[in-house]
Amino acid sequence: MKEKRIIQYFILIYWTLFGALSVVDKIIPDVSPYWVGADFYTLFIKFFASLGLTEPIFATIALAAIALIELFAFVCYSFSLINFFLSKDKISEQWFYRGILCSVLLFSLFSIGDQIFGDRTNLLEHSIFWIILICSWVVFKYTSIARERVINITFTSGLKFALVTGILLLATASYSIINFSKSTYTNKTAPVQGEEVVKNLYKFDIPFLGDKSTMETTIKAFEKSHIYENITYIYTGPDELNSKKKTHLLLYVFTEQKKK
Repeated sequence: MKEKRIIQYFILIYWTLFGALSVVDKIIPDVSPYWVGADFYTLFIKFFASLGLTEPIFATIALAAIALIELFAFVCYSFSLINFFLSKDKISEQWFYRGILCSVLLFSLFSIGDQIFGDRTNLLEHSIFWIILICSWVVFKYTSIARERVINITFTSGLKFALVTGILLLATASYSIINFSKSTYTNKTAPVQGEEVVKNLYKFDIPFLGDKSTMETTIKAFEKSHIYENITYIYTGPDELNSKKKTHLLLYVFTEQKKK
């Protein structure tokens, strides 16, 4: 296989998988087995609320529009990859161009939103993706074919050893990840035992994979075990006291004794 064609395959496979996982992340917004996605709806609610637009309809429309663009981009990349595999290079190039246009539009909208909502960190990330998309199109279409070599893969002893080693490492890593997920996924629904740090103030360490479901079951279990106390305030620790997103959360519960 020619060098240029190998690079084109990698570009198409990357953006097809990128589009597919972006769509899946919208379909599975919550934490689930083997998938820890981003809660874009809650994030959009917060963004629009910062502008005074507290109605959920604004976040719903924005998220639906973004999901639609991402879905169309994924379809374009998929058709491009399929036609490229069938050696229909002209049709493949047309579909890839449409996918690139959709993605450029998407990240342009993201960048505009980052400016409006004041999210400078994501602005840098989305700008980099915008540039990478343009570079991908340039490399895909205009890679020089002068003195292009043909890559012949021969299964030498060294290559066989590398393949076997890679498969073994992949199997070991996959088993470790699956086993870890099975042993920790119960953290999503199991209530967390709190610690009374001072009188009428309890601290809960929400563990890995814990989310709003964990918080709800924790509060319900706390209310059942503290029937003589009323919860007056619930506070989640600031970012400085938490380790990383979606891996840990500090929850504080303030109570007062029930009046007899």
